[in-house]
Parts: sequence; C-alpha cells; structure tokens
Amino acid sequence: MRIIPVCFFVIGRKGVNVEQAMISLKHIVKTFSEHGSGVHAVRDVSLDILPGEIFGIVGFSGAGKSTLVRCINLLERPTSGQVIVDNVELTRLSSRALNQERKKIGMIFQQFNLFATRTVYQNVAFPLQHTGMSREAIHQKVMSLLAFVELSEKAEAYPSQLSGGQKQRVAIARALASDPKILLCDEATSALDPQTTTSILKLLKKLNQELGITIVIITHQMQVIKEICQRVALMEAGQVVEQGDVYDIFARPQQPITRNFVNSAGNAGQLEELLQDAHVLDGIEDSARIIKMKFLDSSAGKALVSYVSRTYNVDLSIIHGNVEMIDGRSLGELVVVASGEKTQLDAAIAYVRQCRIEVEVLLDAGSAE
Repeated sequence: MRIIPVCFFVIGRKGVNVEQAMISLKHIVKTFSEHGSGVHAVRDVSLDILPGEIFGIVGFSGAGKSTLVRCINLLERPTSGQVIVDNVELTRLSSRALNQERKKIGMIFQQFNLFATRTVYQNVAFPLQHTGMSREAIHQKVMSLLAFVELSEKAEAYPSQLSGGQKQRVAIARALASDPKILLCDEATSALDPQTTTSILKLLKKLNQELGITIVIITHQMQVIKEICQRVALMEAGQVVEQGDVYDIFARPQQPITRNFVNSAGNAGQLEELLQDAHVLDGIEDSARIIKMKFLDSSAGKALVSYVSRTYNVDLSIIHGNVEMIDGRSLGELVVVASGEKTQLDAAIAYVRQCRIEVEVLLDAGSAE
C-alpha cells in the first residue's frame, strides 16, 4: 500500500474592518515631563480592536503597554491622537460626558485593588451605589455576578480570607457590575501561579463568549496571549513593532523581539539545549543534517516522515516534536536528524518545502570543517 503524503496550507483571517472597530486608537502619543525633559511612553500608536474580540498587547517592562491601555479609558490622557470607543471620540468629551462613557469600560489590575475593609459582596456592590437601583435589585445583580465567577459562597468573606485567584474573580465581578462593553486587563494574571492563571483565562473567555464583551489584555507573558487572544500587538520602546492574528504571529514572527516572545512561550529553549547536548550530536554521520520542520494549520501529516524516508532513501530520526492549538488552529514543529546521500537529502528537503512545510537546517554536518 502506497502512503500518500499530506501537504499543509495556511488559512488567513480576514482583515480588520476599521468602521466596525469597538476601540480605535489613532496616532496616540503620550509624553511625560520628568526632570525638565520628556519621556516618550507611547509613540504614534494606531490600533483597531473589533467588537467581541480578545486582543492582546504584549511587551517587556517599560514598553509602554500599560500607559497605552490607560489611554483607552483616558485614565492617562494622550498628549496627542484620538481615542474612539464605540463610535464616540473620548478625547473630545467634557468631564461629565467622559464619566458616562467610562461606564462602558471595566478594568482589572495585577494587584486586584479590592477594598480590604469590605466584604466580597460589598466590593462587587460598590459600583452600583448611587445608581438609583433598589436594594433588592442590587442584591440580585451582585449574587448573579458572584455565581458567574463561582464565588457565591464567599459573599461575606473579606479579601484577606481569599486566595489570589479568588481576589481576581471578585475584581472581575466588580468590573462587570456596570455592564461594560469593554474589559481592560492590565497584567491581570501576573501575580498568579500557572494553574490559577489558566482558570482566570478560562473565566475571561467565558465572559467574552457568553456576554460578548470586548477584552484587551496587557501582559508580558506570551503564553497568556497564546491561550486566549485572537489578535496581538507587540510593543517596544513605546511603539507597536508587529501586530496580527495570534496564529500568524506564532507561525511567522517577523521582528527579533517577536521571535523572542514566541520562543519564550514554546520549546525553543529546550531545543537549543538539546542541540548543545554532546550526547545528541555524538554518532551523527558526517553527511547528516539536523532539520526543523514547521507544520502550519493541519493536524494531519503523520505519513510525511515515512513517505520521505522511503521515497528518497534517507533516514529520519525524530529528536524533538511538538503540536499545539492556537486560536483553534494547529501549529506543529518537528526536528529530525536526516542522513543519506547529499543529492537525496537535497531532494527530500525540496519536496517537503513543496508541501508548504517550513524547513530550517539547524546543523549540516557535511558542511562542517
């Protein structure tokens, strides 16, 4: 029986329709005056975020990402540029009108910002005070929000009695009390352990899917972006250096900082250590090559290794492999030691590339002196 090889193709997301944007940042600049000179925190940033989208903004400390997100609700007023939220230009509003528009925008923080002397119930009820709601209506809303974040039994507890994940759930419930259309998350999982981070991200995805809330996530953790976001912008020195679909960013990072972030969320470090391990390199034939193959947008291709090996009479020994799902699409990586005649190896690599599988030769023993 002949094994039929499978080729791989990439399906791209449709472009953003700016007219439909829930959040539109146009040429945002934010400069702080410090010791008589200007500190440029944000430099000419333009972004469009769609209704119902989970959008990530990632960068190292000092990149300007937190300043940028605070410009969305004008907690930081831009030095120049326009902020348009739900078709309203916030940068042109009076203080009273701005306060009304801010009710559409909830925000959660790394340190939770709960009132230590108030119970969980009172923390969630706080935004509902002075709204004209009856006590009974407030009670029903608070309890429904606590049920949504799975903390009904903690209504009378105080923040000091809660874990970090529980505190963040209270903060999320409080942010939802005003029925926002947008939720800004500024390093909301940075103070949490990995397991708790996963549970909070699942909760954010749940409220996005069930309530239709647009979410903007600020983080320095690319793993967070991978798990929950649809699109991402990467910032460096106050500028957006790369943006696009999360899948495309992970599959084909263009900028050095992007590649660093992508590698931090994957197995690149383990692979580098593997290639430096003398035990792995020992015994490799003089003509052998170590090849990395990247499989895009398919969970198939199991027959590729055996097909190439049989067809081109080369030996392929797998030393590293990984497949993961990003935004519902699979991204795989396979590293093999390929040995055989040079012409056959060249032909085998050419065939794999014809299948639109990205190939990188990490080591060519035959060319080493």
